[in-house]
Amino acid sequence: MIDEVLKRWLAMPDKCFSRDSRVDDTAIHCDCSGLINLLVEELGGKLPYGIARPKAVHYFSVLQEVGSRHVDALKAGHLLSWRKEHLPKSGDTGHVLIVAAKPEKLDDAHYKVSVFDSTKARNGLSQRDIVLQVDKQGLLIGVRLHDDETKIKRTAMYHQALVGSRYCFGCGLPARVCCCDCVSALKEAPPIVILRHPDERKRTLSTVSLIKQRYPTVYVREGETFSAMRYPNLCVLFPEDATVDEREGERPNAEGLPSLGVGEGGGDERTLLLLDATWRKAKKMLHDNQWLSELPRVALAPSQISDYLIRKIPTPDSLSTVEAFALACKDHALQDLFRTFVEKQIALMGKEVYQRNYGHYLNFEEAKTKD
Repeated sequence: MIDEVLKRWLAMPDKCFSRDSRVDDTAIHCDCSGLINLLVEELGGKLPYGIARPKAVHYFSVLQEVGSRHVDALKAGHLLSWRKEHLPKSGDTGHVLIVAAKPEKLDDAHYKVSVFDSTKARNGLSQRDIVLQVDKQGLLIGVRLHDDETKIKRTAMYHQALVGSRYCFGCGLPARVCCCDCVSALKEAPPIVILRHPDERKRTLSTVSLIKQRYPTVYVREGETFSAMRYPNLCVLFPEDATVDEREGERPNAEGLPSLGVGEGGGDERTLLLLDATWRKAKKMLHDNQWLSELPRVALAPSQISDYLIRKIPTPDSLSTVEAFALACKDHALQDLFRTFVEKQIALMGKEVYQRNYGHYLNFEEAKTKD
């Protein structure tokens, strides 16, 4: 279906690159994200986060949650995207395209891939080849988008099938717990960068997906070691006197240090680095990144126990990543979205299962087991 639609559009006599996307019987005018928007609408799918005109960064945000980085999993019909770390006020935010065929191996580090996309260089929609770079594990780490480019652009890339996925492209959550239309997406994200341990994205219930539903352009870097970042007044959310507990489920908690002031304006606004990892792995991330361990540390002061009713918390003031994010920027709508998400999970498992499996948790709510 995807291939048929794109080849029909390719045969149109009037094709050009344009920020104002449109298609009719004889013409298709679009940029890279406009092409995907038109395709999604043609297929009757959902646009990311309910945004009327999503950009490349919005497709990247969804793919980072639901997709893969492995070149071996890249197939025809997959959506592939990457983003800029620092987004411009206007213009390109990254790139998004449709894979036309399985990658062809050039050498151990490079693959040639046929793609459908819309670029200024080709003045609109075309089918052409690009070169992808991979690391020793076969993870996508770079791209050469045009033949006249001499260097590979190093960037994180993610891909996933545009149709037939078990995930909802509208919210980036499993379709069975879709939360589309539960919260309005905001155009700009607060000055918070998420550093996520790779194991966290493997979790079906990663709460970063909820953060992106509210703030689709939030910057998330994945890894265990990171190059130093350049942002104003950097600080890291991690209690100064934190220790590592042997229990794997524990996460950095909130211990009542001063408010961050995130999103409150003013010249001394800080940029918060939020570690998305268990206690043990977050501590190791600090140890393995000297620049990160040397940053000022802050903590939050929650007024109530965590609403993450289906995850074990070690102490009454421990928070999930989404709750820490919501508290840092004082976003009640994001917190409400999280509650809706958790309620959907409990409804799916049933009250008896919830009571049997989670009744001993510190934040267990008896009300959730009532009819």
